[in-house]
Amino acid sequence: MTPETAAWVQKNLVGWPKMSLAVAADLITKYGLPQESNSRQLTWYDNGPWKRTVLHREEVPHNFPYPHEDVLEQTLNYKVPVAKVADLVRYDGSLLIDRTRGELTVHCNNEQSNILTLNIADDIVRDERTVEQALAYHAQVVRGVQIGEPETYPVKLRFKAPRLASDTADPDDEAPLLKHLNQ
Repeated sequence: MTPETAAWVQKNLVGWPKMSLAVAADLITKYGLPQESNSRQLTWYDNGPWKRTVLHREEVPHNFPYPHEDVLEQTLNYKVPVAKVADLVRYDGSLLIDRTRGELTVHCNNEQSNILTLNIADDIVRDERTVEQALAYHAQVVRGVQIGEPETYPVKLRFKAPRLASDTADPDDEAPLLKHLNQ
């Protein structure tokens, strides 16, 4: 970290919890200073594979696959078929689906965990894993990482996220209510 970057961190992240500070240091090292910041969050746009990365000051308790605090939210352009929404929600409560914008967001305690969750979510969408298989595999990978086994699923996205939201957005053109009102 350059002296200027260190000064920025010291000035802007005073009083942030240790976990958020550690994640901030990792993100700033990897992606540079955020494009937006305030006392509650830092935001990067179009960084790496992400449409948006938001680091929150506030830690949110999350117990899957083990107790930890969620602070890092990352978003991709991704079209989730309606028939798969319930499966993704059952798999991980930290997945947020925005059909209208065509976005899939995940939040956890670090980028590696977010990548793992999204890779397994993509497996569910493509019918390569059931929710039950996804949960078991997720726990297996996390355990492997903890004991130092090499794991590929949390290293990089195993699918290509579209760069354009127009490729994934669902503006509900076939809205039943609108058809009903127009009759």
